[in-house]
Amino acid sequence: MVSFPAVSSRVTGATLVTGALGCLGAWVVRALVADGEEPVLLDVGDDPWRLRMVAGEDVAAKVRRVRGDVTDREQLARVVREHDVRRLVHLAAWQIPLCRRDPPGGALVNVVGTANVFEVARASEGRVARVVYASSGAVFGPPALYPPGPVRDDAPPRPATHYGVYKVANEETARVYWAEHGLPSVGFRPLSVYGPGRDFGLTADPTLAMKAAVLGRPFTIRWGGRSDFIYAADVARAFVAAAHASLDGARVYNLHGTSAAVREVVEAIEAAWPAARGRIAHVESPIPFPEALDDAGYQRDLGPAPPTPLAEGVRQTIETFARLHREGRLDARELA
Repeated sequence: MVSFPAVSSRVTGATLVTGALGCLGAWVVRALVADGEEPVLLDVGDDPWRLRMVAGEDVAAKVRRVRGDVTDREQLARVVREHDVRRLVHLAAWQIPLCRRDPPGGALVNVVGTANVFEVARASEGRVARVVYASSGAVFGPPALYPPGPVRDDAPPRPATHYGVYKVANEETARVYWAEHGLPSVGFRPLSVYGPGRDFGLTADPTLAMKAAVLGRPFTIRWGGRSDFIYAADVARAFVAAAHASLDGARVYNLHGTSAAVREVVEAIEAAWPAARGRIAHVESPIPFPEALDDAGYQRDLGPAPPTPLAEGVRQTIETFARLHREGRLDARELA
């Protein structure tokens, strides 16, 4: 199981989580609540079904939720003032399919929304101590553009998608806010995140395959090759650690889980849920991202934080889905 860092009892003020009803948002909220915090949740949606799945009914019912949009800077500033926000974990974003379908809309949410977050933090006159935000391994291009081996933090960005371009812009926004205003920030670059709650985006298919396995349905993962697979709880652990760290600068870290072929993910699903044998397939078409990320910087500054092994993460995910299915609470809307 993933352990989360203990939070000092001297922590004051609230942590605001944007995009809190998404996959990573739910895991971050779970971690913050487990550490005794009362985070404030901001999201354009109003259905906390992922939060219920990941953190439980009690958490979903008790946390402070605000329905809002990061593209509305005035509302964001009001939430920060009214809830005594001291740390900002920014996860709200459109994923690759939506950015591909509507690039200007994706830029509005992913780039302007992120600039709004940084500007509101700057304008707080020091009350917001830092911003921790989700970048992505999608800032890098396919393996052929890099030397052999895991891609390092300082490798040049070569994004192959609009989504990756927007994440590069956000990293540069963070750098300028540190250079001009001394606002500390930490960005994280996970790649193929999996686990309960992961249901949308190009790299969500492995998790959808795990859910389909439990439901006894066939499923084809629409891509193949190798990727860096990281369990959602490990990503949340990184965000929580950074939110309570005292690091300066505009830092950006790769996050590494397990570099594996998609066929190995299928094998792990079949090992954890033998009834799925022969029902889970994949298309051998690589995605335009690195096969592995080097997270030495993260481990040095915020670790040690060993990742959950792929087989264990798959097993935990499937066990969660199986329990929810037995209880009649497994939401499968995304498989429809």
